Amino acid sequence: MADQVQIQQAKTIEIQRGINDQVSGFREHRAYANNQPPVLSYDPFEWLQPKDRRFPMSLREAFVLQPDAANLMRDGIKFIAFATYAGIEPTYAQLVRKESSNRPEEQYLRDGAMGTVPRAPSGAEVKFVTSALEGGTKIQNFLYRMGVEVTGDDIKFDRLGKIRQMAYELGKSAIMTEESEFWTAATTGGNYTRNSTTLDNDIGANTLSTIFNATNLDTALTTISTAKDKKSGSYLGYNADSIWCGPRAEFAIKQFLMSDGLYRAGGWSGAAETRGGGTFNAYRGLLSKIVVSPWVNSYLWGLCDSSAYSYVWQTVEPWQILQENMNESSEAWLTRDSIRYVLRGYFGHGFVDDRAWFFSSTTSAPTVV
Repeated sequence: MADQVQIQQAKTIEIQRGINDQVSGFREHRAYANNQPPVLSYDPFEWLQPKDRRFPMSLREAFVLQPDAANLMRDGIKFIAFATYAGIEPTYAQLVRKESSNRPEEQYLRDGAMGTVPRAPSGAEVKFVTSALEGGTKIQNFLYRMGVEVTGDDIKFDRLGKIRQMAYELGKSAIMTEESEFWTAATTGGNYTRNSTTLDNDIGANTLSTIFNATNLDTALTTISTAKDKKSGSYLGYNADSIWCGPRAEFAIKQFLMSDGLYRAGGWSGAAETRGGGTFNAYRGLLSKIVVSPWVNSYLWGLCDSSAYSYVWQTVEPWQILQENMNESSEAWLTRDSIRYVLRGYFGHGFVDDRAWFFSSTTSAPTVV
C-alpha cells in the first residue's frame, strides 16, 4: 500500500521524445511525431482541378491556362512546408527564452540574476551592483538560406508527388536547422564557464566529464542549486528541473529517474546494517522534464533550470519561402528550365547566464544498476 501511495503522489514527468513506452505516473510527449508529413484538410494544389472539370488538369496545361500558375504553386509549396514546420515541435523550445530582434546583434546583461537586495536605511549610501552589470553578452543574428529547384520536366510530366515531397522536406529542414543549432551550442564545453573558484557556486565547474550515476547527478544538481552572485555572495535560487541527453543514455537515465525504488547491487562490504538501506527513490519526479535529442551524441548529458530563462533564442525574421518568376526575367527559367525556391530564416541564440546549466561531456555509459 505504501508503494502505491508513493506512485500516486509522484510528480508527473514530461518526456520530450518520439517514444512509445508509457510508464505509470508519467506523461509522454512526442516531439517529432515520427517525422511524418502532416495530414492536410485540403489539397494545396487544388487549383489544378477547376470546378467545371471532372479530372485535374496536368501541371503543363495549368501553367498554360493560369497566368499566375507559378505563384499558385509557390503558395501550395509554402502551405505544405509551413504546415510541416508547425507540426514538428522542437525539443529546445521549452529550455529557452524566445525574443524578437531587429538588430544585427542583441546585448543582454551578463549575470543578470543579482541575488538579494541589501539593507539601505535612509541617509545611507545605496550599494550599486557592479559585478553583475559590468559587461554584456552579445548574441549575433545570422541569416540561413537553402534553395531548391522545380524543373521544367517536373511541370511537363506532372511530377506532383515530387513537388509535394520537396515542400515537406523544406519545412522539416527549417525545424531541424533550429534543433541542430541549439544542441550544438548546448553540447559545446567552451560555453560553460562557471566554477566555485570564481565564486559562481559552492561546488565546482559546471562542465565536467562525469558518467551519469547517483553521485555525479548529486554534484550536478548542487552545482546549479548553489549558484550565486559573485559580488554579494547571495544565492540565486536556481534549481534544475530538466535533464537532457542523447538516445544512447536515454534508457539508463529513465530507469534511474522513473523507477519506484532503488536497490543495492552486490553485497555489503562493511559492517552489518543497523537499519538497512531504504528503497524509496528520492530522484523519482525530481526533474520535471526529460529531453532526448539525437543531436546529443554519445553518452553526453546535462541539467538546467528552464525557469531561469538563461538561454535566449531571438528571431529577426520567421522562416519564409521566396520564388523566382517563371518568365523571361528569370535567369533560371531561361538558362536552366527551372523555377528556384529559397527557404530563408534569420535568428540568433546563445547563453545569457550559464550558471543555471550543467554539462557532462562523458563518452562512457551510465553506471545505473
